[in-house]
Amino acid sequence: MFSASPTAETSKQAIQNFQISIWCGWLLITGPAIYFRWKYANHILFIIDYLIAISAFIILGIYVNKGTELELWSLGDSFRGNISFMVMRNILLICGMTAFIHAAIWWFSKRWHRR
Repeated sequence: MFSASPTAETSKQAIQNFQISIWCGWLLITGPAIYFRWKYANHILFIIDYLIAISAFIILGIYVNKGTELELWSLGDSFRGNISFMVMRNILLICGMTAFIHAAIWWFSKRWHRR
């Protein structure tokens, strides 16, 4: 990404790869979080999951904006204008999915819903 003359295409590819790595990390953290929540009623991995996802996407937004401001790469006006939207959409999506899984585990770990 920080080569001598990065093109818009290589910069976009690097951004997409970073997003993919965030989602893969989310999958790797959510699995154990589900297990610990179900087995031991421990929420700590879900809290870590939220914090890592939010901070990773915020760092992505800062990184892309800073690189564009310093003219390290040029992504085009249409892409640059949508960076905040992309970051917020991904944060809401990943936190929404995590909250849904967290709520589902809470719901199914209670006995009162089975009556």
